[in-house]
Amino acid sequence: FTLFIRSGDVLAEPACKTTQLKNPAPTLAEMYALADGHAKAWKADAIPVRISNTSLGPLQPNGSAASWNLMFHSDSAKSSISVDTFRGSLTCNSSPGGAGRIPDFKADFVRDGAKLYALAKQHGEALLKEGYGVAIGTAAAPGNRPATWNISYTKEGARDGNLTVIVDAN
Repeated sequence: FTLFIRSGDVLAEPACKTTQLKNPAPTLAEMYALADGHAKAWKADAIPVRISNTSLGPLQPNGSAASWNLMFHSDSAKSSISVDTFRGSLTCNSSPGGAGRIPDFKADFVRDGAKLYALAKQHGEALLKEGYGVAIGTAAAPGNRPATWNISYTKEGARDGNLTVIVDAN
């Protein structure tokens, strides 16, 4: 059977078969390769729009996370695909509509999660010692949409770490 998920006025539809990952906590580079493959199989013109780990899977020193969310957009289909992992399962859902402001990712943009974690530690070591986890996410900066990695600090039951480190993603 086909499951449709309705959120507001957007109808999401499964875009790949749910699979169990051999590694339940892939690195950023591994996750991007997986998600890019699913996105290109879905629509050949799919481009990355957003890449982040979630609060359910903080970034680890080796660049891995147990929970990822990557979104790609197809201009030809006027829709997007979200490729997510959680507890070792990978799912894909597509939904119609625009993608908002799309970051200008270069072909070789930074996919080294360990390097991003090292930057998080360099700038927020006190927060890490207080038990905060590292969250990363891409964004499109104002102007000509340069791609950035935004690094923040989260802790369950607490306010965020009140620190965001912004790094050029290219």
